[in-house]
Amino acid sequence: MIAAAVVWLLQDLSQALAMGIMLVPEFFLLMLVYGIVSSPIRQERISLWIWFAFAGGILWDFRWAASPGMSSLINVGTVIAVYALWNRTPLAGRGAFLLAVIGGAAHFISGMIHYLAWATPSHAAVRMFIIQQLLGVPALALMCLIYAFRKTNVHV
Repeated sequence: MIAAAVVWLLQDLSQALAMGIMLVPEFFLLMLVYGIVSSPIRQERISLWIWFAFAGGILWDFRWAASPGMSSLINVGTVIAVYALWNRTPLAGRGAFLLAVIGGAAHFISGMIHYLAWATPSHAAVRMFIIQQLLGVPALALMCLIYAFRKTNVHV
């Protein structure tokens, strides 16, 4: 969870530096996804991730959004959905490819919800959304590589 908190701070700093140029990818959300799939699946652990997702989202909204709670709702919904999908997937199906699908879907859906809620239709808004999604791909790929190399040590 400390790594996710550091990623939240780096995402916040990146957003401050890139203001007006692009929307920063949801690195914090990707860390939440990785934390769920790489940690042992226990009820206490999942509830900690849910609270952590809520806190990170509400802080993000107070810092950057006019509607507090939307990022928290997205983050908490993502954590619950990832837990449900990962927990219901047979052990043989839990791998880097499933992580890529789940993480990519979470990043895209989160970006789309934020885009629809905050952006006015324009070429600049579409450009910023596309840049956000494309910059999320290397982070997602790195996350999947780390998972694949650490698969013997993580809960699958």
